[in-house]
Amino acid sequence: MSIKKYYLPVVLFAVIAVGFNSCKKIQEDNLVNGLWRFNQVYIGGSTTNYLSGFPNYTNGNNCCAYKVDFQRDDIVFAYYLTNDTFSYVVGGSWHLNAYNEIEMHFDKYFDGTFDIKKTTEKHYELNSDANHIKFYDGVDPALDTTSTKIEMERI
Repeated sequence: MSIKKYYLPVVLFAVIAVGFNSCKKIQEDNLVNGLWRFNQVYIGGSTTNYLSGFPNYTNGNNCCAYKVDFQRDDIVFAYYLTNDTFSYVVGGSWHLNAYNEIEMHFDKYFDGTFDIKKTTEKHYELNSDANHIKFYDGVDPALDTTSTKIEMERI
């Protein structure tokens, strides 16, 4: 009799635990199984897309792109292309802490934990309240660690 009393709660707990782990695995597979383009990056609540600081980058211009390739084993490669030519290449690391939280450490602009919001099947929005931006170390303390919003799409 007492075994039956605990059977249902144990089964429910097991189903929930497996469900959370499978959601994280699905999200990880979504990130790894595709090449991503960062379309917009906003730093410190600004309405200016920081990507426009790259040479020849103009919103809507297909000549240039900042692409990110999430690999297995927490490796990430990011690169900036200008007319199909590599202008800038960096490596780093990433880790999916939870199904809706990613930790990224690459480039001079991405060093923090970001909340993941899936806006469409191919579009994601990443938000961080405390992204460390190495580019601003010792230059602008207000932007050294600040909020960052990234809009990216699978290509």
